[in-house]
Amino acid sequence: MKIPNLLAPGYLHSVLIKAKIKEQNSRFLTHYAAGTVSGLIRAEALKNENETRDSLIASLRIQGAEDRCRVYRRMVRYPDFHRQLIAFHRLMQDYSLTLEELPEMTEGQRELKTLLSLIRDLPFSHNSEIRFLNELATQDFSGIECTPGWVEDLHQQRLLDQMRARGLRIRPLPSAQPRTKRFYKALNSRQEAEGAAQLILREEWKPEEVMIILCDSQRDGSLVRSVLARYQLPAAQVSYQKPSKILRCFDAFVALTRAPSIEAVLKTLQLKAYPVLISEAYVQYLTQFVFDLNSLCEPVFTHVQRALETNTLLNTIEKENLLRLEAQAQSVHEQLLPWLLPLLEDVPLSEKLNRCYELLRQHSCLSDELERRALLNLKTTLEDCWDLLEQPEALDMLMAQLAQKKLEISEEVDGRIAITDLKHPLPARPLTILFGADQNSFPGNIAYAGIFDEDYLKTTSMPSQADRYDHYTKQLEWIYTSASHCLIYSYAAGNYEGKSWDVAFEIEQRAASRAVLWPLVQNEVYSDQRHQLTPETARRLFTPDHVLRGSISSFETYFQCPYAYFLKSGLRLSKGSLTTVNAAIVGTIQHALLEQSIQTWGKDYAKLNETEMAAILSPYFQQLHNLFPDQQAEIDQIQQRMQLNLTQLLEALAAMEENTSFAPAYQEYRFEEDLLETGGITVRLKGIIDRIDTCLGDLRILDYKSSAKTLSESKVKAGLQLQLLTYLIIAVRKLKLNPAGAYYCSLKNETISVSEASLNGRRMEIEDVGRDAWMSELQSSHQLKGWTMKDCDGLDYDGTHVQGLTCKEGQVKVRSPKDFESVQALILELYALLTEQLSAGRIELDPVEGACLFCDFKPVCRLRKAPKKPVALVGKEEGKEVQDGDSVE
Repeated sequence: MKIPNLLAPGYLHSVLIKAKIKEQNSRFLTHYAAGTVSGLIRAEALKNENETRDSLIASLRIQGAEDRCRVYRRMVRYPDFHRQLIAFHRLMQDYSLTLEELPEMTEGQRELKTLLSLIRDLPFSHNSEIRFLNELATQDFSGIECTPGWVEDLHQQRLLDQMRARGLRIRPLPSAQPRTKRFYKALNSRQEAEGAAQLILREEWKPEEVMIILCDSQRDGSLVRSVLARYQLPAAQVSYQKPSKILRCFDAFVALTRAPSIEAVLKTLQLKAYPVLISEAYVQYLTQFVFDLNSLCEPVFTHVQRALETNTLLNTIEKENLLRLEAQAQSVHEQLLPWLLPLLEDVPLSEKLNRCYELLRQHSCLSDELERRALLNLKTTLEDCWDLLEQPEALDMLMAQLAQKKLEISEEVDGRIAITDLKHPLPARPLTILFGADQNSFPGNIAYAGIFDEDYLKTTSMPSQADRYDHYTKQLEWIYTSASHCLIYSYAAGNYEGKSWDVAFEIEQRAASRAVLWPLVQNEVYSDQRHQLTPETARRLFTPDHVLRGSISSFETYFQCPYAYFLKSGLRLSKGSLTTVNAAIVGTIQHALLEQSIQTWGKDYAKLNETEMAAILSPYFQQLHNLFPDQQAEIDQIQQRMQLNLTQLLEALAAMEENTSFAPAYQEYRFEEDLLETGGITVRLKGIIDRIDTCLGDLRILDYKSSAKTLSESKVKAGLQLQLLTYLIIAVRKLKLNPAGAYYCSLKNETISVSEASLNGRRMEIEDVGRDAWMSELQSSHQLKGWTMKDCDGLDYDGTHVQGLTCKEGQVKVRSPKDFESVQALILELYALLTEQLSAGRIELDPVEGACLFCDFKPVCRLRKAPKKPVALVGKEEGKEVQDGDSVE
């Protein structure tokens, strides 16, 4: 047995060799090698000995003993149950426990003994350890130095003691006694890390002078590394783990080959497991439009193109986005299919594993040495267990074992802040910070849990819990001598959910003082960034040919938030392709039903029956079925609810039509109109007016809405409700008729709150609320809401279907008629103001209340202040403003 000059854990080799060079005042060492005790033991293993294979055989034997168990029958198929049995079997080997001394007082204990007897012949690493001990008896270790680092348990301590008896010289790590101690706490781990980083900078510690000991490296390791990196403090962690991408990809490939499905393919795509650049468009297309493997295996995607051939619901932009999505997906699909199809073929299991492994060899992550090592280890494991893997159960067990494996990462700490944990001692440094020393993390729990817990172990000859705890705490003594200048104890008083944590009792005793809060510098100064374009840039974006084009709703967006308008209409950003049936599509179908029914039945459109309604709606919903076949149940539910809603709505509209002389004259009236010219720029509007009704020389505008909406004077003056009144102005210009009014027509049946009874205070009697009362409330909810411009006899015969009308002595009057000329001047002034501000490049991030609720650009703007209340931009001299949300009729 060839023994190196130095035995120490791998992470210490570089540190100790450099210390040795410095000690000898030399530049290098010759004939000097470093190794580990575990490496010496593994060197004694025979070629046919393999721990993974032994574990796999053990799992198969345990799983095959299901009929022999009653208490643990349901558990024998769980990998975690196998791991506990294997771990205890190895514990028995370490401490020379025999099956005969295991307890049999309960049926469960007897079953555990039976299961352990099935794997008693499997050596794992025990045989190589025995061979090592035999070699030890003939070896002289007097010329060998050993820095043990962390001695995990009493078994390892015994091995070390036997080596010392053969002359091994123990050389402890350099230690020191700290001159000062401090005790800090923080509200949470983030503030604790910030406090440590700021202290290092504030007191001007050099990185090589600092060590941070993590009590819980799994919880706090990445946090501390990221905070130090943000402060540009060089740091390295001596040992930590992270998942292996190669093993995760192998797991996903094997799962795909064994049970092919779209979900399994998507998982491999999310892991970026193929040597092809997978775009977000491809994943989105598969998620949305590919529902079976036959469709996935087709060389060309045509679903969207075929579904859109007869689709009349989606607008041009939505169709273009979906077709672009399909084209982008097709481009990736052509590159991916040669790699994907072999995984989907029905071939023997061994061939499937071969194909998975060969595909892994093309992975880009193999540029990482650790990932290459993981792939080589996987190859060795597969070769060692190949004869067992023809059994599906064996492969299940192997994949469960591979899922537990992690990449072991060790970084060089020279010249950097050393981040370590309780079980990776390092030489003392001037400053040491014990991080996260709460009761949950320090000193740590060595008690056995699970099936073989401390109560079970008490019945065996295992070392007592007290002995094991005493050994463990002695190992921790290195912490208290790890600083030559200052030792800082630190803990977080709670987690991010608000649960409180207490400091570890041992640390509280050592500190001998009360913890104080970490001194933190928190200078978060927010400055409202000014978004401004130069006039030249603004002209090129918004008015390249001195024409400001757009829809009325887009200009409303400017008054809601100029920055959102800049992103949407200036840069022409969009949220991407349609992914499901949204409110806009539902509204389009409702508009189509009203349009077709009016074309067919004229003023009697509201009297159509359920059969006639279904005949109009069904083709549209069939288009949705064709486009979104996986959402059939949802689409059918939307159709049923829409038919019920429209049936109730048409009842209200029928009553309204019977009480007015106005009749539908135009529907879906398309226009493109130059509204005004100001500052050398023409404002050109393009849009569709839902409905224009006429009566003799008068007209009124109806704008269908999916929910109740009122026309607010304050919102109009703030530019937030341009659409309805602009429609009226354009209709009057185009048709040369007199304006009677403009109204919102809600297509939603609102929930009406009606009491069953009321209290008559004068007579102190409870009076029932009759049907007429709540029918009146229902009718009121379906009123046309907007502004009326003039008294008109034929507008509403009884004054109950249009809001803002009164009926006295058979005469219907308008309570507060609006002057059309004044309204038109107000709207034109708003468009002139819009043109002026856009020409000046004003695109402030300054939204009004409610503008952010459904904005697509929230992740872009990063708004850091409260939205403002709407403010009148024009018409301020007209007197007292009407409050936002009030209707004025």
